[in-house]
Amino acid sequence: MNEIIIVVIAIVVLIVGVIVYGVISTTMGSEEDVNKNYVPDRFERMVGKDPKKKEE
Repeated sequence: MNEIIIVVIAIVVLIVGVIVYGVISTTMGSEEDVNKNYVPDRFERMVGKDPKKKEE
C-alpha cells in the first residue's frame, strides 16, 4: 500500500512540475507560446498538436 501512495505522489509531483515549468518558461519568454495557453509549443508539437494562434 505504501508503494502505491509513493507512486501516486511521484506522478502528481511530476505533472505539477511540468505545469509549473510551462507557466514559468512561457511568461519569462524562454519558450514560445503562440496560442497563450501556458503550454510551450515544443510540448504541443511533441504530442502531435499544431500550436496555432486562436482566432478572435
